[in-house]
Amino acid sequence: MKRNLLFVCFVPGLALMATVWLTACETPAKGGPGGGIFDDSETYVPPEKLPIVDVYERLAAAETAADRTTLLEVVSITPEGQVSTVPISPAEVQMLMEAVPKEAAQDDPDTGSEPIGPRAEATEPGARELGGTESFDPETVIGTDTRTRVNNTTSYPFRTVGRIDIGCTGTLIGPRHVLTAGHCVYNIQTDKWYSQLRVSPGQNGSTLPYGRIDWARAISVKGWTASHRRDYDYAMIVLKQNIGNTVGWMGYGYDNNLPMYNVNINGYPGDKPSGTMWHSFCKLSIIQTYRLYYPCDTYGGMSGSAVYVYLANQNKRIIYGIHAYGVDPTGLNGATRINKAVFENLKKWKATY
Repeated sequence: MKRNLLFVCFVPGLALMATVWLTACETPAKGGPGGGIFDDSETYVPPEKLPIVDVYERLAAAETAADRTTLLEVVSITPEGQVSTVPISPAEVQMLMEAVPKEAAQDDPDTGSEPIGPRAEATEPGARELGGTESFDPETVIGTDTRTRVNNTTSYPFRTVGRIDIGCTGTLIGPRHVLTAGHCVYNIQTDKWYSQLRVSPGQNGSTLPYGRIDWARAISVKGWTASHRRDYDYAMIVLKQNIGNTVGWMGYGYDNNLPMYNVNINGYPGDKPSGTMWHSFCKLSIIQTYRLYYPCDTYGGMSGSAVYVYLANQNKRIIYGIHAYGVDPTGLNGATRINKAVFENLKKWKATY
């Protein structure tokens, strides 16, 4: 069985870069659904209070090119209220549509990479997906709280993790590129972009070792901002400073045959002392095309945290998901999975902004 494993990362002194050019049409922010009016709240609305739309995985796999074109269209905003949309090309849509059935079937004939772990099934026993508007419990401590506080937040990789002013967590994946959840930048309840999006890398309580960095752009896809689909709950905050050149950044990737890895989550939970970073560790339990599930202990404020694997034999850390959800009918906490479509978008956003 062949497998697809791609990642990009940076530690000071070593970088892998790609260049992709896009054109965007920027317009002043407008009101109404999908518009760019700012929400100046100081705290994000958690998923359990949002009108999130969930779709059966098999129905998502059957979507047409026209459906995908709308869902994958990129939308972003600047602090000045300039909204930018970037249509996805027909060639990109076709490539991603061909990839989804492979991901769902865990069939990957495209690379010569050898597996490094047991094959993971697309849907494990016990997994349930609901159609229509979904409801969730808050991000949850499952049983005994096994989270540990990160005291040395200026060590790698913890210094790549930052608290977002709105109350979420983000992780640097480029010089100024912060990966987070879609619901941490765009409130689908009011169809407004959050304005409190400064990021404090390595924050430790009231200590800001690298300062609070202003944002230059927030980016997501219309699958989240317009369609409110859970499968598209991911985003990027582009900062005004290349702080990643100082603190480094973490790798991210997709793997169509993702093993049941042990995963790490670092973030800023709201049930702990303000501004303190906490680490959670557990094994993946369910792997699906669009989602990852695990019993890692989390809490509100950890939304947007990277779900990453540490490969000790290669000394690599690779992000495979964005923590976004508390317990749903699976009985587990969950993340938006970095599949090929997400991976390609993140790569383009880094090259463009």
